[in-house]
Amino acid sequence: MFVSEKVVFVELQKTGCTHIRDLLMELVGGEFVERHIQANPRLFTAGRQFLGSVRDPWAWYVSLWAYGCDDQGDFHSNVATQGIRLRRRGWKIHPFSLALEVLQSRPNWHAAEWRRTCQDVNDPGAFRQWLHMVHDETYWADFGEGYWRFPMNRFAGLMTYRYMKLFTCRKGELDTLRAVTTPEQLAEHARRQCFIDHFIRNEHLESDLLAALQRMGIDVPANAVELKARPRTNTSSKKRGPGYYYDDETEQLVGAREKSIIDTFGYVAPSLRQAVAAEPQRKMFAAS
Repeated sequence: MFVSEKVVFVELQKTGCTHIRDLLMELVGGEFVERHIQANPRLFTAGRQFLGSVRDPWAWYVSLWAYGCDDQGDFHSNVATQGIRLRRRGWKIHPFSLALEVLQSRPNWHAAEWRRTCQDVNDPGAFRQWLHMVHDETYWADFGEGYWRFPMNRFAGLMTYRYMKLFTCRKGELDTLRAVTTPEQLAEHARRQCFIDHFIRNEHLESDLLAALQRMGIDVPANAVELKARPRTNTSSKKRGPGYYYDDETEQLVGAREKSIIDTFGYVAPSLRQAVAAEPQRKMFAAS
């Protein structure tokens, strides 16, 4: 999380958080608190606005998996570690809450299965197997982050769970999210509880960020356009787009489980994007 006098940036994993945070540090000035944590109620003071980041869910899952193929990330560390997992960070700041989390967790006995799906970043079959495991209740407790204890897991995927936890619940306030048991209740919860003032889409990261800052009345440096040329940080080694990894079944799986985010931000499945992109070329050949 990035915190300044005017802006708080709440970080949803694998949505360009590190890059956004670095840009905010340069453009606004502030401090980094901790990655991917809920906003403390004390931050909700007059004059502060909240930023959040999102991403195409199909691309999000590929990115999360590919990062694990590089042996990176907390999610991969959790699912690839046998038995009880201990977080590598946060103990100095939240010792009691993390100790309680360990006591309430269940051992992971599937680490070898998870590791087998993360051997080759160019293997779409391995990705699909991993994706099915992510959406199979047999493996939910392996995540090490409470998802398995929320009734919304029956119809909403991991990305939606993290989105709701970070953007609709302040620190220590999860009871309303635990009470959500239907898609209709989830939509109402998001409508009532989301506190993010401006969202930054990973696909338009720099332009969305600059536009949000301008709407806040924050002066943006004249050379800010140069930000678009800077390389992203914390990326995985994958070189292919989401369309390479999905088949019809897994594409529909993500479409159903992440429907809330897809509908909210208007994201389109990889096969539909490919069809739209190919249409002009098809018409050109038909005309000739």
